[in-house]
Amino acid sequence: MPPRRLSGGSYRATTVGEKIQDIMDAIVAFFQSLMAGFAKSEVIRIKQRRFTVLRQLGEGGFSYVFLVKETTPGIHPTAADLYAIKRIRVQLPEQEQRLRQEISAHGAVNSNHVLKLVDSVILRGADLRTRPSASGMDLPVLAEGLLVLPYYGGGTVQDLIDSIPPGDSLELKRILEIGVDVAKGLIAFHKKNPPLAFRDLKPANVLLQIGELNHAILMDLGSVAPARIKLTSRRDAVALQELCAETVTAPFRAPELFDPSSDAVIDERSDVWAFGCTLWAMAYQTPPFDGSMTAAVGGQLIFPSREPYGPAFRALLKDILVTDIRQRLFMDQVLIRVENLLGSISSA
Repeated sequence: MPPRRLSGGSYRATTVGEKIQDIMDAIVAFFQSLMAGFAKSEVIRIKQRRFTVLRQLGEGGFSYVFLVKETTPGIHPTAADLYAIKRIRVQLPEQEQRLRQEISAHGAVNSNHVLKLVDSVILRGADLRTRPSASGMDLPVLAEGLLVLPYYGGGTVQDLIDSIPPGDSLELKRILEIGVDVAKGLIAFHKKNPPLAFRDLKPANVLLQIGELNHAILMDLGSVAPARIKLTSRRDAVALQELCAETVTAPFRAPELFDPSSDAVIDERSDVWAFGCTLWAMAYQTPPFDGSMTAAVGGQLIFPSREPYGPAFRALLKDILVTDIRQRLFMDQVLIRVENLLGSISSA
């Protein structure tokens, strides 16, 4: 194993523990590459279209995303022929239901701030290919979803946060511009009849578009669900709690989704909480809560001692991150507040 580089350019010998960790990391990476399933230059067929894999972009619990180029015979390749293909493995019936809900969610709204679905297919039977698990056994796969999505080269808001040098921060104007776009995307779901909730809003689920429009775009619609739920029993409450524990990222999860009461009324304002956490993460490079129920229900906001954004922005965050959903703002009200603050600093 190579020596470890220290600050200042010096080196030290690699310890036995570090060697073991390097080997384990290599093994994990190997099996992850097997399970991802698509090799570079592999051709993916979706209905009458052909796509050639360029590289893997990312992965989640049961899904992988690949950068591909359309190579359907008869088309003239251009930069516009770059797409992202999301491959979703289905091993349980409820996962197939969520896959179908994700496809349906893409078709439910038409907004410049929500990722559009270009094409999709659900594969079964002989069209499926099993992949070895880490134990060497084949993974049982009921079905597999392939979703063709537009490709944006700007990365995600989480990538933007991660790129901030230590001691620096994003400009307030940029935070609010992204916030306006995200709010408009959420409102597209909330204004449906009946309303839908995005549920898993976080910086990693917001794409940044490069170009003249420079929009922020909501992606990963796998957690979209009916927004308004009236619970009538403890069984209903536990079912919602378990669903959200699996599908909603904890540091951005609203208090009412951690331990709902048996008679709770849930609505689209759970997304407003996640929106406030996302604004906070853009400003301070970490969400305001650690992902525990205690932190979310307590709702204590601790602002950094040196905070560059001023009292108006802090007041906005406090008004959004209200623990009682009944007292929380709706998304259209939040959008007005964000646009007003953006207008005030743009005209200053």
